[in-house]
Amino acid sequence: MSVDHTSSTYSEVKRHAFVLNLFAIVGLSLTAAMGILAFMRGDSPLGFSLMIASLVYLLAYLFQHITGKIIISSAVIIFSLYTLMIYLVYSGGVENTGPLWIFLVSPVALFIRGLKQGLVETSIFLSIVFLIMFVPGEFFSNESYIPEFRIRLMLSFLTVTFLSACYEYSREQSQRYTLELNKQYEKLAHYDQLTTLANRRGALKKLEIEQPSMIRQRDSLSVIVCDVDHFKKINDRYGHNAGDAVLVQLAQIFKQLIRGQDMIARWGGEEFLFILPHTSAEDAAIVAQKIHGALRNETILYQETKIPVTVSMGIEIMQPDQTIDEVINAADNYLYQAKREGRNQTFPRLDVPIPVVL
Repeated sequence: MSVDHTSSTYSEVKRHAFVLNLFAIVGLSLTAAMGILAFMRGDSPLGFSLMIASLVYLLAYLFQHITGKIIISSAVIIFSLYTLMIYLVYSGGVENTGPLWIFLVSPVALFIRGLKQGLVETSIFLSIVFLIMFVPGEFFSNESYIPEFRIRLMLSFLTVTFLSACYEYSREQSQRYTLELNKQYEKLAHYDQLTTLANRRGALKKLEIEQPSMIRQRDSLSVIVCDVDHFKKINDRYGHNAGDAVLVQLAQIFKQLIRGQDMIARWGGEEFLFILPHTSAEDAAIVAQKIHGALRNETILYQETKIPVTVSMGIEIMQPDQTIDEVINAADNYLYQAKREGRNQTFPRLDVPIPVVL
């Protein structure tokens, strides 16, 4: 079973959106409740500030829920958090307990903004808090905090920030490792290890992608099934390692003869499948002729031994009402016809100019 690394990325985005929504809901609930309590105590400035923060969280939640744009809503949430925390430190909140809420900043900022950006923004936030706490002057109201409280608050915040950074670093490393592992699994699932070509599963995936496009655009798509002639004799005479070397060198030759939009797959054993989008049967026949010409001109070597190699091929152009299996089976039938007719040729025989292979 293949593991698509994009699915892991999608799961991470969904998890990020879920936590973001959860934080927005919790934030708007807490700030709304605390705002009401502040109004009841007669602290209107604090009450208005908390209710505005609650409204911002609500709008950010609704925006993300409706549009799905996580980046914008996360930026709104985190900067409203910074603003509210700075206000609580500046004003003191209730009974000078406002600064105690700043411990929310580090874990939330690092999760929402990522390790590097989160640390930068947290450092800026900490600098502003430091100015409020320690710089004397009429603008700041730091006289209401005793020195021991200010020092312990800053040290505690730095400790929480360090631990949050360690956790976020570990989480990002784990995510990066998982994505890389998924890429390797996908490569193993869709590529042949010997030739580094696509394997049968990768070829079928390519055809499943190309077929709807071909039908929609009324375009042509051709396939070539290619089989190495007398491959068993090569293995018997030169050894299986020589047979593997032949397949590897053939893969390299074939890759030089196709376009970037085409695909070659190791279909199985000594069989190869060429998938040629936007290619008529005549153009596919020209590709086949190029392959025959290249093998006449190329020398396949194994341990300084020249191994003569020829191939037989069958061509089929996909019709809108054909299934993928029907197309490949039709090309396969032409391949066996080529073998019955003496090998080292392509069926159906099409009247196309013989290309010059340099």
